[in-house]
Order: sequence, then C-alpha cells, then structure tokens
Amino acid sequence: MTESIDLDRMAEEVRKAAEECGAMVLKSILGSEHLAAVAVDGDTFPSLIKHIRPRLIYKVLVEFDATDEVAAHFEEEEPDSDLRKLATKWKPKNGQSARLILGLMADGVLHGTVETADWYGDFEDEAEELEEARADEFRATFEREQEAEDARRETEEKKRWAPYVKKLTADERFNGPKISAAKRTTLAEALFPELDRTSLKKVVDRATNQQWLGEK
Repeated sequence: MTESIDLDRMAEEVRKAAEECGAMVLKSILGSEHLAAVAVDGDTFPSLIKHIRPRLIYKVLVEFDATDEVAAHFEEEEPDSDLRKLATKWKPKNGQSARLILGLMADGVLHGTVETADWYGDFEDEAEELEEARADEFRATFEREQEAEDARRETEEKKRWAPYVKKLTADERFNGPKISAAKRTTLAEALFPELDRTSLKKVVDRATNQQWLGEK
C-alpha cells in the first residue's frame, strides 16, 4: 500500500539525492508524448539520480484539496449538492500528498514515475461512479423530456389537422370502391388547395389511419 507519508518520503529522498548531485529540481512535468520513456519505481528514483547524475530533475508533489479536486474532475465552477457532499466526505484528506510525479532525461530517454496514494485512487473511483450516475440520470431526464415533447408535438399536430381529416373522411369519395392512396391524395388536393404536398400527405395519412381504426 502507498500512503501519503510514503510519497512525502520519496519526494524528500529525491530532493536529497538531487542536492548531492547538484541537480536542479523543477516543479513541472516533462511531456513524454514524443519521447522514448521507461517507468521507474518511486523508491528506485533516488538511486537512479545518484547513478545518472542528471542536471535537471522534474518533480511535482500534488497536495490534495477536496473542493478543487471535485471542481476539476467535474469541470463545474458552482458545485451542486451532490458534488459538495463528495467534497465534504473527502475534506479530511486536505493537505495530504495525493500524487508524486518524477522524471529525468538520460541519453534521450525519459525515466519517470507516477506514484499515487491508495486513498486517492479510491477518491477517483468514487468520483467516476458519481459521474456515471449523473450521466445516466441526465440521459434519463433528457429521454423523458424528449418523450414529453414528442407527445406534445403529436397532440398539436393532431389538433391542427383534425378539421381537415374530418372533412376528408366525411367525403364519400374517400371510402369509395377501388380507392387508392394516390386517389385520396388527389381528393385532398381538390378539397384543400391551400395546403402544400407535405401537409396533404399528413392529412391523408392521418385520415387513412383513422378510417382503418374506425375512429370518428
């Protein structure tokens, strides 16, 4: 298990090793996207420094702040009750070392390590679970709202076309022998010259469905 005290010890041992070698310690992270890199155990890093004797060492010791961590994870400046609750739960860890990032260059190769306190991993897992739960809730709410909007739109459509459907189905030619969709559309065009083709199709489809269902 790795605790905050272990990270503090590693950081101090790295500081001492750097001091012995006359290396400068930079509080920044060395980008490794385009570099050859190898992982080094945190406890091995001081010995590596003494062996390689680099001129520069990169070291970042992250101090935990529950409010900042929650805000950063969820990218929200104004946390709601769920996020405040999460931050409050983890507030006792404030000020403790959460993560230690170390790096140095040797022969064009980045030697680095990222050591994380076990409890910080637990915090990240809990934050991820909350994020997933919130995402599921958001999707469910969106779907309910979408269904409600679709139902509202359908009601408005039905109300809008109801007079046209009533007039069309009342015409005896609509239910005449050997009637077809094309003939019903032609009839609708004659009865409702003010409607465009799309609207006419909606009226004919609704009238046809209503007639099939036996509705009045």
